[in-house]
Amino acid sequence: MHSLIVLLHGVGQTPADMAPLADLVTAHDPQARVVAPPAAHPCDRGGAGFQWMSVAGITEENRPGRIRAALPAFVATIEDLQRTHGVGAEQTVLAGFSQGAIMALAACQDRYLARHVVAIAGRCAPLPDVWERRTAVTLVHGRMDRTVPVQHSERMFERLAALGADVRLDLVPRAVHLLASPLLERARDAVHATTR
Repeated sequence: MHSLIVLLHGVGQTPADMAPLADLVTAHDPQARVVAPPAAHPCDRGGAGFQWMSVAGITEENRPGRIRAALPAFVATIEDLQRTHGVGAEQTVLAGFSQGAIMALAACQDRYLARHVVAIAGRCAPLPDVWERRTAVTLVHGRMDRTVPVQHSERMFERLAALGADVRLDLVPRAVHLLASPLLERARDAVHATTR
């Protein structure tokens, strides 16, 4: 059975923003089932994009609460896609960019939602105290990211390793907070590492 690969866009983006990654994934595996759902809410910053949570006025203090509040809608979206495609967590890969990565990491801490999370330019807030060990993690991050600094993925790697998770860290020189080459290629490679 082919994997269900769920691509999760960043805040203010649309599923179309994940098309470059979708194209790379399907070029490697034409039989892959690749879906890119919109986040649950229209972006409150205007435009045609979507968000799982607002980043207006966000701080380190209120970020964890916003993530927690957004989790039920996020999990429901993934579970609906799994039902639609007739797969379970074992056949599911979540690949998210920025806020999409944040939500995937948060959802998989204590719940078996996917067998692999590919978190591109993401973070956790706060760092997890537990991790669902059946879920592997690949953290892909640009060293020159100024929006979500690379230290977030470095700290996440250390914490997940300490919790016994199957975790990899792929730091990309000169890459910034943009879903473009070479981050795209690293993310594609991570997706296919567990879908072969």
